[in-house]
Amino acid sequence: MSKSVKYLITIVLLLAANLWLFFSGGSDDSIKAAKYFSSEDLENVSRFLFVMDKDTTKIERTGEGWILNGEYQADEGFVNTLISVLERVEVGRTIEDWDREIMGSAEVEFDFNSRYRFQFATNANKTKTYFISEGVAKEVAVPGYRDNVADIFVLHPDQWRDRLIIDGSWRTIQKLTVDKQNNDFEITFDDTFFLIDGRTPADSSALVGYLNQFQQFQANEMVSEGRFPHLDSLFGTEPMATISIQDIKREAPYVLQIYPNLDNQGYHLAVDGEGQRMVLDAGRVQRILSHPDPRN
Repeated sequence: MSKSVKYLITIVLLLAANLWLFFSGGSDDSIKAAKYFSSEDLENVSRFLFVMDKDTTKIERTGEGWILNGEYQADEGFVNTLISVLERVEVGRTIEDWDREIMGSAEVEFDFNSRYRFQFATNANKTKTYFISEGVAKEVAVPGYRDNVADIFVLHPDQWRDRLIIDGSWRTIQKLTVDKQNNDFEITFDDTFFLIDGRTPADSSALVGYLNQFQQFQANEMVSEGRFPHLDSLFGTEPMATISIQDIKREAPYVLQIYPNLDNQGYHLAVDGEGQRMVLDAGRVQRILSHPDPRN
């Protein structure tokens, strides 16, 4: 995996960690600063639009949840976090006649056809954020939030996608096969419990633990075609393993093809049965490809 992939994943993980610290740390209500957004409006938000260089991120509320760029399911938890951050944005000093660099633009639209439209920017060392509207800039901040407010607007569209790939467990999985070189195995449910390659498992609790890896199984990050050409180069090559899971909650099986990692990096490219591309960390890949019976 290239340094750019690892860097982007690290940014998202750091952002998530700082969000957790922010929401778990409370706030000081001794001084009530003016809010940039109306809390009442944000309760009725229907669409976000962020434009940054060549990337456009449009997140819309529909009857099927939040949809990203009209194509993908968005990560609902991440969208709710965005709303919570915006609810807390406070306005600082005003700068008239803004003539400095602009990073991008944003719109936040509401059910009753009103919207906030603004551009955003940061200072040179990215310690301050500014929202600019009609040439007037306002410095904004979120008390207790360690990241730059603008960071959440400049994420790649892939980073807003729902990362849930498989949702099975030992209570719902009926059959699991791992097809890989020299070490295939098959787990099947047989009336009351599971067999591994037709045999009673030597350690039933270890088998349950293995199957439960697939409960709320999420990708580290979704990856669209063309974003990382070196990953695109893996297509047309032979995957190192294919996982197929039949689950009572689904008619079609879950399928996941896993490709060799490049240059022994810590991530693998994987593709699901719908052609969605993603990266998975090497540790998880090793665990799910390891034979769950210690006799093997």
